[in-house]
Amino acid sequence: LIPEEGAGPLSLGERITHWVLLKGERMAVTAILLVGVLITLLVLSTIRPVDMYALLNDTNTIQTLFNTLLSGMILLVSVVVSINSIVLSEEITDIEHQRERIDASIQYRGQIEEFIEGDVSPARPAEFLRAILKIIDQQSSSLADIAAESDNDQFRDEAETFSENITKEAERAGETLTNARFGTFRVLLAGLNYDYSWQLHVARRFDRKYGDDLDDEEKAAIEDIVETLKVFATGREYFKSLYYKREFAHLSTRLLYVSLPAIVITSYVLLALDANLFPEVSFFMLTPLMVFVGVAYTIALVPYLTLTAYVLRAMAVTLRTLASGPFILKHGGGFENFDWEEDDIEVSDPNIPTEEDERTADERTDDQQEESKRASD
Repeated sequence: LIPEEGAGPLSLGERITHWVLLKGERMAVTAILLVGVLITLLVLSTIRPVDMYALLNDTNTIQTLFNTLLSGMILLVSVVVSINSIVLSEEITDIEHQRERIDASIQYRGQIEEFIEGDVSPARPAEFLRAILKIIDQQSSSLADIAAESDNDQFRDEAETFSENITKEAERAGETLTNARFGTFRVLLAGLNYDYSWQLHVARRFDRKYGDDLDDEEKAAIEDIVETLKVFATGREYFKSLYYKREFAHLSTRLLYVSLPAIVITSYVLLALDANLFPEVSFFMLTPLMVFVGVAYTIALVPYLTLTAYVLRAMAVTLRTLASGPFILKHGGGFENFDWEEDDIEVSDPNIPTEEDERTADERTDDQQEESKRASD
């Protein structure tokens, strides 16, 4: 379960989970996992010192364990670096493809510039998203003002509620984006916390439900909101892809940094265990062999725990952004009262043709074509 900021006050456990999965620096999360592993090993050594001592004195078992870890570290680094090379190879393209990407980026930014009284849209992702949020807020307020003059009381009330919820969502996301710079998780976090799927669903619902009762100004206001929300959704998915590339590059680099010391120390452990140079003393039921093996085992897990810290956040981001467009996979956002009920659905044309009817129509068409051919002959 991934707690959401802004959905209400978070408990201590939810704040810790939110920090570990999303907001925490990945190397800090890795360090906490390493400390947890070391403490667990030392606690087990003090709880069952006789069993642990007997296990550690079985040199063949310990050597097999560290041999496996050493092989796994080398394989892990090789696989991650190879995948990183494949990802980077996608960036090596010809000039025509690069030109198409630049043109698409300029065309995308131009969609927002239609609503901004200025020369160009902001270049920094955080400021760009804040500009879109401000536009969406103003457009929803304009829709509420226009709907206030409508004769349809239900549409007027729903438009006002819709505008109020959008204002709250935009303010909350804007606070997250304040002083955020690209490369930090705050830019992506603002997009994760902004529930555009519900808003897109409600805006489209206005057009479908009240389409016959809306005038041109009201329809134009709804269309503007839908188009701006589509621009925001596109930007969020694009920035998410950039974040994945940047995060994967950081992961590969840091794995290379931590793997070499871990491999060297693990190799030394194998030699030290074979020499059997540890004295037979204990301190608080901890022998030098227990402490040495516990620390060495923790260091050998550094590459795996580093990978775990990065994958945890990547999976949390993926789970929070599964919905694309007006499809909603979670509750919340304050828009549930706009959701549809089964009784509200009416089929526009009950005479839906069956496969048999379609086959009969095709045969009838073939007969008509044959008669026309004979008549022309």
